Amino acid sequence: MFDATEYQSLVDKINKLKHHRLNHVLSVPQIAIVGDQSSGKSSVLEAFTQLSFPRDKGMCTRFATQVNLCRDLTLDKDTLSARIDDEDSFNERWKTFQVDQFYAVIKEAVSLLCGTSDISDKVLELTLSGPHQSPLTVVDLPGFINTTLDGQDKNIPHTIRDINERYMKDPRTIILAVIPANVDLNNSYVLARAEEHDPKNERTVPIVTKPDMIDKGTLSELIDMVLNNRKKMPLGYLVMRNTGYADRDLSWEEAQRAEEDYFAQDKAWEAVPRSNRGRVMVKKFLGDLLYFHIKKELPLLEREIVNKIDELRQQLDGMGIKIANRSEARFKFIELMMQLQTSLPGILVGTYSQKYMDKFKDEAEGGEGEQQMSLRFVRSSLHKLYQNYNSTMAEHNFQAETDKILAMMSRFKGIELPGFVSFEVFIKLFSETHATWCTVTKEHIDGMHKYLCEAIKAFLIYTFEHQPAREIFLDTFLTFYSNQVKLINTDLKSIFEDEEMPFTMNKYYYDTILKVRSDKVQEQLDGIQRHYNQSNVLVVAASLLKAPSTDINSNEEKAAEDLGDQLQAYCKVARKRIVDIVILQTVERRLVRHIGLYFKELIKVDDAKLVCLIESEADQRRRIDYETRIEILERSLLELS
Repeated sequence: MFDATEYQSLVDKINKLKHHRLNHVLSVPQIAIVGDQSSGKSSVLEAFTQLSFPRDKGMCTRFATQVNLCRDLTLDKDTLSARIDDEDSFNERWKTFQVDQFYAVIKEAVSLLCGTSDISDKVLELTLSGPHQSPLTVVDLPGFINTTLDGQDKNIPHTIRDINERYMKDPRTIILAVIPANVDLNNSYVLARAEEHDPKNERTVPIVTKPDMIDKGTLSELIDMVLNNRKKMPLGYLVMRNTGYADRDLSWEEAQRAEEDYFAQDKAWEAVPRSNRGRVMVKKFLGDLLYFHIKKELPLLEREIVNKIDELRQQLDGMGIKIANRSEARFKFIELMMQLQTSLPGILVGTYSQKYMDKFKDEAEGGEGEQQMSLRFVRSSLHKLYQNYNSTMAEHNFQAETDKILAMMSRFKGIELPGFVSFEVFIKLFSETHATWCTVTKEHIDGMHKYLCEAIKAFLIYTFEHQPAREIFLDTFLTFYSNQVKLINTDLKSIFEDEEMPFTMNKYYYDTILKVRSDKVQEQLDGIQRHYNQSNVLVVAASLLKAPSTDINSNEEKAAEDLGDQLQAYCKVARKRIVDIVILQTVERRLVRHIGLYFKELIKVDDAKLVCLIESEADQRRRIDYETRIEILERSLLELS
């Protein structure tokens, strides 16, 4: 047993949640009566409410009707009220009325909801309050039909099916499936549809109507079904006798007695528990079922509301502030630009925010590709590209055989004395290495700035993932990038033009020459030492140094070797200088340090391009939808707290 006051409080909460339209956002605990149009649904509803619903042609259930039974000890007699969402005039007029006005209310509701159509998907809510009412809320749905009459909309069966399906698929709706006793379970369309949405039949309760309309010879089969022996239903079966046309003038009490007499006249019905038969016990059964259903679902519903509010707020926040005109669009664009101005330079120099690090750390652990990760961490990737460039340049340092140098000396021989080398030869030999370096540099710098372009584009996409302004930032960057690449190519041309003529004041050049020559002498000494003793080596070495060759050809070879040493030494100095200058004056200057020029280009963006930031009608509707649902959820949460 449960406390009626507590139960009424729970039912009131559910009804208030529906008033707040929570059922338009989330499912709420409820009982829905479904069945064919001639299955006896109206009689079931009348049995619960003690109200006589109109059965005239055109007055049968053409919309969902929610009936709330409320215990109110402050009232002396039963009082009714009616309401329809968004129908203020109707709601005010029928805020309170008596039972004898019931027909007029239903007639006006039919006219209001179905004035231009045969079926409405709106809901008429009726509340019956009184000192002797037992708390219960049920929703009576339009009955299924298979065909239409002449002049009726051919879509009516489909519309009715949609309304019923909407309730049946709701996981918090208990389906009270009305099945006439003369319909075989295997042919029950209602049970088939219920089972489609409730495969385990955990929230479906079949209620058998019109048991007095079957042949007595099939009564045992009917009772066997109600006893749950033919098709197992976890919640069991209910059975009640309908008030038929012949009983139309009977009062509710007289109809109840007629029902009791029917079940008493055949002892076979004694096998069916009293709790499962007859209008009074059926109402109590459903009241108990709804009570425990609400008790179970309310805590879950409250958590679901909280989670849904968080989800909708995130979606609403993702839309940003509302932008209605060009002035607001410009303000928003500048705001986005300033955010980028604080983050993009940091990405280029390797100072990443913790949020950025965490996001892509997780993606890396989740299996993001190496190429994609290289776009995320720009400075480390640039450093690797710089190292590759330096290594490749070193691989192309001056390398030439003495014979080639001699041939070059011979070809460009001038008036200089034997043993002297024309500087022209030095220039010609260096120009070959210079040309190779120029090609290598262009290839590597091209790769570097293309990488930076992709990396910055990836960062812009990440930063403005859900922003309509993203394309403006990307397009403006590509324009900026194109201009900077042109400047880089000009810079490279100037750098290598300056490097065509060998020049250095770097002491490292002289030190390198001396070291190369010293190493060669030492190598000769080491070779001699392997054949002679220590004292002889010193004597021989001294004599070798004191007695240079008088052979002109030998002197030419010596000059060629010296020139090779000088070229190697100079190329080392020039290569290191070129690598540093190229990186600093092209990529680092034009695409890293001068990134501020990109923001100057952004400031120049025309207002016409910013129109995309103004919310479209679709986005405005989406924003209103989010705000409306959040408001519904927050009001509902207050009801539950």
